[in-house]
Amino acid sequence: MIQHLIYTNLPNQRELKICLDTADAPQTKGIGVSVRQEGEDVIVNSALPDSQAWVTKSVNPGDRLVAVAQENHPPISATGLSMDEVVGMIRGPKGSTVRLTIVPVNKNDSEARIVSLTRGELKTTTRWGDGTRLEAGTEAPDIQMLTLSDKKLEQLSDYAGKIIVIDFWATWCGPCHKVMADLQECATRHPGWKDKVVIIAVSMDEDQEVARSYLKEKGWDTTHNVWVDVNTIKAWHIASIPATHVIDPQGKIATTDRHEDFETIVNRLLDR
Repeated sequence: MIQHLIYTNLPNQRELKICLDTADAPQTKGIGVSVRQEGEDVIVNSALPDSQAWVTKSVNPGDRLVAVAQENHPPISATGLSMDEVVGMIRGPKGSTVRLTIVPVNKNDSEARIVSLTRGELKTTTRWGDGTRLEAGTEAPDIQMLTLSDKKLEQLSDYAGKIIVIDFWATWCGPCHKVMADLQECATRHPGWKDKVVIIAVSMDEDQEVARSYLKEKGWDTTHNVWVDVNTIKAWHIASIPATHVIDPQGKIATTDRHEDFETIVNRLLDR
């Protein structure tokens, strides 16, 4: 079975699941949406590139999934259900329709809308990792990177001895833009990081030229901007973005939670 799982250690959150096709049930398909549970609420975590949800921009990270309906049947509330139950409702026969009742991020229930999506093949699942959480204290995967400023090849291990903040992003990822913009200000906020901390922004765009042009347009040049291929994405098990990790000077992963305050973690490492 091809079932990608993402795990998180955030309080009040259970496992996250990306709805993908299953090899042992070829007629069962998904819509390329991952969800997480926060208390009784089901929140959209991400939409996979080239999935119908992503292409239509109809489902976005942070949206609240209120209910799921099959074809023309009445909707079933998602509140209080387990992730297995929610994912089971989202999946269904290829070509069938699933209707999601969505409350957009930062909106209230009165602004809920219904999104109708057709289940089908997901073309880009092979580009993504399996979402397996890299445990703190494990060796950070050493990867090859192409610098976007001068197109030079380098290894992550070239920065051994420094604290590394590594952020995975893409030009098509709306939530990534805020994170990237914030990373540009880190040097100003933390002058003591100079020569001790390197911030590496890893583009997951399929076309490196797209990333290069976008960075130039935005003026995002205070981060060390690189591009990586599919092997790197799989090595880091990246299944949703933005995803920020901190690596200590010994090359060990210090955190894997992109919602965690990485600046506090970096400062704690510097104080050791």
